[in-house]
Amino acid sequence: MAIETLPQSRPSGHLLSATKAISDETRIRILHILSFGAFSVNEVVEILGMGQSRISRHLKILTEAGLIGSRREGSLVYSFLPEEEDTELKFPLELTKLLLSYKEDLPSRERDQRMVHQILETRERKSKSFFDGVAESWEKLQEETLHPKLYRSWILQELPLCENILDLGCGPGGLIPFLLNKAKHVTGVDNSSKMIESASSHYGKNPSVSLIQTPMEHLPLATHSCDAVVASMVMHHISHPPTVLEEVARVLKPGGVLCIVDLGKHNAEYMRDNFADLWLGFEPELFESWLSNAGFRVGSMNEIQTESSFKILTIKATKEEGGQYVHSN
Repeated sequence: MAIETLPQSRPSGHLLSATKAISDETRIRILHILSFGAFSVNEVVEILGMGQSRISRHLKILTEAGLIGSRREGSLVYSFLPEEEDTELKFPLELTKLLLSYKEDLPSRERDQRMVHQILETRERKSKSFFDGVAESWEKLQEETLHPKLYRSWILQELPLCENILDLGCGPGGLIPFLLNKAKHVTGVDNSSKMIESASSHYGKNPSVSLIQTPMEHLPLATHSCDAVVASMVMHHISHPPTVLEEVARVLKPGGVLCIVDLGKHNAEYMRDNFADLWLGFEPELFESWLSNAGFRVGSMNEIQTESSFKILTIKATKEEGGQYVHSN
């Protein structure tokens, strides 16, 4: 698999190394923390209130035991719980699930969860503040950097004619008039109040359009209420994409279509500061794993080369008939 991870040297006996790794309370607390998503070393340090060298040692032990994975996002390293049912990691995965089923017994559980939510709220606040500030100029910024014309035609080609389309992270509504050619009703959601205000100034009086400010992890939409969902250049701004994909699976009808457009993996760290990106693009295999776990079948996955250094990732997936959607937290 092409996903970039830190070099790891795992012992062949996962049973012994994994059971030794969980003999420390701090390491069990780390597993609990990572059940909420991927966190950088500095974020884990902040959550636990311990020194960085101590936390790094614990993370190294958990990684070598196969209990957690790690990935590099530019200069930052994030730790996470493995998503895939890798045969080699079967015992560590099952051991982690068993431990987390008893998380209520952790003495520091409530404190750690409060700190986790503080970190996630800080990420959300930073992203929301950025998008509130660029709402009026967002379309121009996208045209200069993300080349929407290159992928807009792909989205419209892949979407079916239907009743209801959800525009996830709709921004000021640049995609909405095109989506109205494919659906009788379009619902645009965004976590930025200024983005929704901007979209409302153009489409607020259109009875075929609904606009909602909401966190994308908790959509105020009925289960099985959408025929299709578009996530255009939004996932790299989301703290924990698997949670959002589970929510998308909930609101999609069985057999419903999800079209994702995002950035391929890159190392342009200025995007973190200039555009509040939380992810420096994605490896296709990582998205495929997330989608499979959320109950989707991937139909197509391609990369479009732009005139800049960025590649655009396009994914069409279909919600499996009878697919399950379960929020992990």
